[in-house]
Amino acid sequence: MTAAGGIGWLQRAEAAGRAGTIVAEWPEPSRRTALAMIEKLGEPHRRDAESLTWIGVYRGKRTVIRRSDTGEGMVEQTVLYRVPPEKVGELTRFDDRLRIDRKASELSARTESVRTSFLVLNLAHEVASGFKTAEKAREVRDKEMRLAAAGKSSRYRDGLIFEEPLPIVLPERVLPPVLPSDASAP
Repeated sequence: MTAAGGIGWLQRAEAAGRAGTIVAEWPEPSRRTALAMIEKLGEPHRRDAESLTWIGVYRGKRTVIRRSDTGEGMVEQTVLYRVPPEKVGELTRFDDRLRIDRKASELSARTESVRTSFLVLNLAHEVASGFKTAEKAREVRDKEMRLAAAGKSSRYRDGLIFEEPLPIVLPERVLPPVLPSDASAP
C-alpha cells in the first residue's frame, strides 16, 4: 500500500470514528446522505446528535444534513444572498422549502438532497433576479425532478449556477467559498 493510500484510508477511518459514529443510529435516508457527504467532504465542521454541518462547501455558506425518518427537509443548503424585498413574496410562492433571512443576507433551501437544494436555489435566484416568475420556476422545478427520477442530469442540479456568493466571515478569519476537487454532489 502506498503512503497516500494509507493516509486516505486513515482519514476515512477517522471520519467514520467521529461523525460516522453519530449517524450510525440515524434512519436510512439521512444516514446514507450523511455518510456520502463525510466520504466526499471529510469531517463536518460542526456535529451533534441531530445534525452535521459543513461550512463553505459547494460555494455556499453552509450545508447541514439533519437526522430524518423520511428524508424530507434533511439537507439544508444556505448561501449568502441579498433577496430584494419586492421578491420575497414571489420566492415564497415558488417553493415553501425556501427560507429567507434578509437581516443575515441568507437564502436557504431545505430539501431531501443536495442536488434538489441546488435546483431550488438556482431557480430561486432566477425568480429573485426577475428572469422567471414563481409559476414558471415551479414548472421548471417539476420538470427537472421528473428528469432526475428518470436518471437524467441537469445543470440546475449539478451545482450553483449563479455568481459566487460573498466570502464567509467567521469570528477569527475569512473563509473563501470552497469547492471540493470533484464538484459533483452526492
